Amino acid sequence: MEAPRITVFAYSEGKFEERRIKALKEALEFKSYSVVWINIDGIAYLDELKELFDFHDSSIKAILRSKSRARMSLLEDYLFLLLHQLYEIKGGLKKERIAIFLKGNFVITLQERPGDVFNSIREAIRKGEGLFREKGASYLVFALLDAIIENYVPILEKISSQMEEVESRILKNGDKEILHRIHGIRRRILFIRRTIFPLLEVFRKLQLEGGRFFDEDTRGYLEELHSHVMEVLDIIESQRDMANGLVEIYYSTLSMRINDIMRILTVVSTIFIPLTFITGVYGMNFRHMPELGWRYGYPAALFVMLMIAFGMLYYFKRKGWI
Repeated sequence: MEAPRITVFAYSEGKFEERRIKALKEALEFKSYSVVWINIDGIAYLDELKELFDFHDSSIKAILRSKSRARMSLLEDYLFLLLHQLYEIKGGLKKERIAIFLKGNFVITLQERPGDVFNSIREAIRKGEGLFREKGASYLVFALLDAIIENYVPILEKISSQMEEVESRILKNGDKEILHRIHGIRRRILFIRRTIFPLLEVFRKLQLEGGRFFDEDTRGYLEELHSHVMEVLDIIESQRDMANGLVEIYYSTLSMRINDIMRILTVVSTIFIPLTFITGVYGMNFRHMPELGWRYGYPAALFVMLMIAFGMLYYFKRKGWI
């Protein structure tokens, strides 16, 4: 297993430095920069974090609990956020904990494994693009939170495409495999909803109570985070309605097919009623039945039955029943 990695992004308006460090205390060498972003790939170095930055036990324990909900804690001199970012895996979705600390000009992020949704932020900092180098650590926290939320959108768009494909397949040829696929899509939608819904409370509380940790010109972005979550939840709700609609379409289409089959079987049964009557009469084998001794009786009976069958089929066709 790969050892946890510590990467430091330190920047001010006119300078930038990126370095991989081996010990967490080395990050303190960059404290002269306006913003110091310490990213740890792996849930590690928690004792060192607690010692160096004086983080509270409750924050550390929240990170260690694998089933922790999204949460925010406002401590005396730092802000703590615990969220989840989503990944697509074969056959479904997986969520991963990500912890964010904001203390002074230090931003510390911890995630369960390497790979995240922050690459665009790293590139912008490296190239001096955007407002990162002009603004403080609170703006970086906003950008990290926004990137996590934004990552939900392409996943939801992919689910929408899958639902459109499933809908067209249902209308062409509905089978049980499609129904299983619909249920799989519904499970993914509910999984995403359960993951992102707690963020509403987190960002509402952040907006109301966490303003002191954000620069004055960054506080306006907090409302944008809340609005962004609401937009994603609106997409999720519409997709959930669409998924429920697909189930209804599936069963309606199935019912229509069954009705078509029953109509055909009814037509066949109706045609055979007079034919069965004729064969029943001439199958009684009474001695004094004139047609039994007639040379052309058998072909005549077949001809009459064929004419009745074709006549009924023509009548049903004229009526639009078949």
